[in-house]
Amino acid sequence: MTLTRTLLLVALFGLAACKHTPPEVAADPAEIAAPFDAAELRAGLPVGTTVLYRVSTPDGAPALDSWVVVYADKDGLVVHVTRLDEDNNAVGPVAAVGKSWELVEAESRPPPGGEVLELGQQPMALGTLQVTAYTMPNPADEAAVEIYTYSEKHPGPPVKIESKQNGEVVLTREAIEWTVGP
Repeated sequence: MTLTRTLLLVALFGLAACKHTPPEVAADPAEIAAPFDAAELRAGLPVGTTVLYRVSTPDGAPALDSWVVVYADKDGLVVHVTRLDEDNNAVGPVAAVGKSWELVEAESRPPPGGEVLELGQQPMALGTLQVTAYTMPNPADEAAVEIYTYSEKHPGPPVKIESKQNGEVVLTREAIEWTVGP
């Protein structure tokens, strides 16, 4: 998966790194359902839902991304993704991403070849959460892997994504605020 596609996927579903306890590997990913079905996503992501992500790299200053549901109906949703500066002012254009609920569900399903990690209760920027994660290997680069972490309490995008290269974290995107719309 390319970094561009990864960031787009993160933006749709979709940070200060936290220390996880050793994961327990769960069943074969092909047998595991998406973290949330289309009905749970539709109920959990009404118009006005806002997620603020901290995006960080080991050698750079953290950035902020705003993820806002601006439209939702029975068929799908539209999300505005905006990079913010340290004063929460928009930097660059707003990206509008629209998808059906079924597509959002399908894109969050663990991929063949990935591992599902049952992490249990983990300290996160949003508090201590019951989370599950899965790895997404990069077929074009064996040294690259991404770990998508979902919270049972937050139907929708991952609460955290870590991109690793040769076992080292090169990018972390973690939700630091999550407000469900009216």
